[in-house]
Amino acid sequence: MSAPHPQNDLPLMFPVLAPLYGKVQDLAYTMLRVTTGGVMSWFGWEKLFNGDMPRDIELFQSLGLEPAVPLAYMTSALELFGGVAIALGLLTRPLAFMLFVQMIVILVLVMIPRGTGFQLSTVWFGVFAYLSAHGSGRWSLDRLIGRQV
Repeated sequence: MSAPHPQNDLPLMFPVLAPLYGKVQDLAYTMLRVTTGGVMSWFGWEKLFNGDMPRDIELFQSLGLEPAVPLAYMTSALELFGGVAIALGLLTRPLAFMLFVQMIVILVLVMIPRGTGFQLSTVWFGVFAYLSAHGSGRWSLDRLIGRQV
């Protein structure tokens, strides 16, 4: 990965596993980025192309988020295209940060007041915070083109 983590300075409980950890660290991070981006893009796809937009527009209106129609389309496009880009490791930091902010809004305005369903949004919140801080990682389009935002 691109930057050492503070926890890597701690002695391992099972030092014999150090070579394994070193070998799978980049792969594990890539898997986190690809699965997170892939699933997020699926949410955007469902909204944009499988008829879920009216529900989101109604939700935005009920929350007083106006103009509801462009905002709903913008957030769904961020989920679709941002998710695909994150999965590919392209512009990971800024897109993950935008999705991190979106998760804050979803948690504060929708999930926590409902008192249910906030658990998964909290996981999304944490993963996008990590991705925005860490960047695209070793196996990414950003690395292939030699730039990382």
